[in-house]
Amino acid sequence: MRTLIAICLSPLLAPILASIWPGPLRGASDSTDTEKPNLKVESILITDAQGGVISPQAGELFWVRVDFKYERPECTPYTIERTVNKFKHTSDPIDWGCGLEGSTSWSHIDGPWLMHKSGRYEVKVKVDSGRAIDEEEENDNDKKATFEFGGTVTAEWALVEAEAGRNLLGDGTGVIVGTMDGALDIRHPWLKGKDSLGMPRLVAAYQNTVGPKQRPVNTSHATAVMGIALAKGKNDGDFTGMAPDARYVTAEFLNRASVPDLELPHVFDAAGFLVENGAEVINMSWAWFSDEIEAKLGEGAVTNLLTDYLAYGQNIVCVAAVNQFPDSTQPKAPAAARNAISVGGLEKDLTRVWEPQNHGPTRDGRSKPDLLGNGAQNAVGLRSEWEDGIPVGRDLFGTSFSAPFVTGAVAQLLDYGKVNGENTDHRLIKAIVMNSGVKALDSDGAPWDNTAVQALDDEQGTGILNMVRAHAMYSPGRQEGPDVAPMGHDFRWISGTTEDPYPGGRVIYNLGLLTGPPAQFDATLVWDRHTYWSDANSNNRIDAPDDFYTLPTDSQDNLDLVLYRNGTPLVSSRSTVDNVEHLSVVNLQP
Repeated sequence: MRTLIAICLSPLLAPILASIWPGPLRGASDSTDTEKPNLKVESILITDAQGGVISPQAGELFWVRVDFKYERPECTPYTIERTVNKFKHTSDPIDWGCGLEGSTSWSHIDGPWLMHKSGRYEVKVKVDSGRAIDEEEENDNDKKATFEFGGTVTAEWALVEAEAGRNLLGDGTGVIVGTMDGALDIRHPWLKGKDSLGMPRLVAAYQNTVGPKQRPVNTSHATAVMGIALAKGKNDGDFTGMAPDARYVTAEFLNRASVPDLELPHVFDAAGFLVENGAEVINMSWAWFSDEIEAKLGEGAVTNLLTDYLAYGQNIVCVAAVNQFPDSTQPKAPAAARNAISVGGLEKDLTRVWEPQNHGPTRDGRSKPDLLGNGAQNAVGLRSEWEDGIPVGRDLFGTSFSAPFVTGAVAQLLDYGKVNGENTDHRLIKAIVMNSGVKALDSDGAPWDNTAVQALDDEQGTGILNMVRAHAMYSPGRQEGPDVAPMGHDFRWISGTTEDPYPGGRVIYNLGLLTGPPAQFDATLVWDRHTYWSDANSNNRIDAPDDFYTLPTDSQDNLDLVLYRNGTPLVSSRSTVDNVEHLSVVNLQP
């Protein structure tokens, strides 16, 4: 049996809310020279959803409260306009003050918005922005204020060190990211335009155009998900994804919005479109519902086999979100696929595994997910509200929003690999991403754990994605051995069995002598399940009539990973069913 492997070695050196905030209501003014009404902005405040004043922080939702006076009110509806970081939002018309006399005071709250990074940002407001009311004085309808946002960056980005990853690895330039899902809002200001090389960010789109002005409907899920990987803010402080300079291709095959009579392609057609348009990493934030048993095996359901083939046969990194179905704890396709990177999520505390998510062992005893992408919380995605001046998402939850952190991480790595001439094989990228994992807590608070025959922790795989660690393993280049650097990676063919003499079925990496303080040691070994494509209609493209399969005579290879000290095994990973092995040793003694 001949197989290709990748290894990494690394020591650890509110809904839009407009509400009345009643102030003192006073009688008619004593000094009135005219009968005209007048609106005047008194103050602008940053608040929570209930209108309570807060100290704004980067990555946290905030609302803008406008305190204003309305002298001699009339019943003509008027609007309040807010411009937050250059995005303009106009409230629904209100007639507050109608039926009252004299001087009245009001507070109007709208939002939410989010500043992705700390810094100083300007907010402008205008009462009666449409000039519906003939006022005594128009110049006091406007006001602007500058607010200081504390912290550093959105918490989920800080957790995985996304900003450092972009600085160290790249922001996805020259990489094509694919999405299979519902439609994507390709007109969103943070997704359109050109990359830094002058190329259109949108490579191609295979999706409906049945909405107003031929815009696609069914866009909310995919847009929120892929914003995490791809968003490129227009202004400093705007939400910015993991790989904001990557290009992308989108294929719609799920009718998530239940739009009547929406014609969609087969899942194979969608995959074929991504392949034809050069996708190098594909985000799969969905689960296959048909054939419960096969969907959980990893080599039976059509999308499991499709995913394994896209990796093995097309060298595409496939990133799949584990699902969360209450009727079963086991992952379904495509997250059950052997060659995919299966991604789980975190609770809002960003320390524990998200309790509802499904996880391994699979029906055939394999470990899934492979790692945790991140939390899945408020303000980490995009919604259609950008057209109304509120461009961030909110109330986002589920592993759908964890997977794109890994998809964006892969784009960063591919960017670095292309620029620096490193190997960009999907197996190596998977091994590096997995080995970057920082151990977390299971959903019940239990620490990370695996066994000699179970490669990964059932709930969290290798732990939480970390881009600084990923760079530390990728940047040293290939470590061919037998003597290797403390951090690095290798990629090679292995033939034969462990009984064969080196360099047959065994590869040895000599890490040298640990002379410093106790260390943490992590190593991950990845290889593929060989999976093939049957082009049923012989048109040389993946589409609905086709099929995917494995050969009964080509069983999955079985490799082991063992750490030795002075020739004696110290710890081992010897799963007989997984196509990944992982070692993690804390407090490794000199």
